[in-house]
Amino acid sequence: MGQVIIFALFVISLTLQGSVLSLAGPDGVHPDILLVIVVALSLLSDSKRGALVGLAAGLLQDILFGAPLGFFAFTKTLTGALAGLFADEIYKDFVLAPMLLVITFSVFNDGLTFFLQRLFAIPQPLSLVQYLQQYSLVRMAMHFFIMGLIYPSLYRAQKRHLLFAETEGMD
Repeated sequence: MGQVIIFALFVISLTLQGSVLSLAGPDGVHPDILLVIVVALSLLSDSKRGALVGLAAGLLQDILFGAPLGFFAFTKTLTGALAGLFADEIYKDFVLAPMLLVITFSVFNDGLTFFLQRLFAIPQPLSLVQYLQQYSLVRMAMHFFIMGLIYPSLYRAQKRHLLFAETEGMD
């Protein structure tokens, strides 16, 4: 059941991200809802599951958005694994903790994306600092509020064991 719910979350996230929200952001900046989902699910599980969730989400994003295969899979796998490392360190029922952590993971993901664009020779007219100022600041605020909206529902679903099997440290 958990895999179906997670897959549905991915599909809904990518649908919103690729349609409505791609037009709504200021100056072409739009939220990466899939990243927020990966971070939230990773914080509710562990590093291994976070990496697997990130890999699945990133591969789906690569396939649907035509990025070089593995581009988003790499960034989301690393982000999911790192977020999963914090799973035992936070109070899962305290919503502010994931909201603050998603800011850090947004910057990490944006920086990694910038370096991969350089590695794949994808044109990027901005320096890293300009890129982070122009895109990350707005995206961090968006991700902060989106996490506040979706995390409580995901937390309640995990409390009922609808997402993952029993995880150690789950309150």
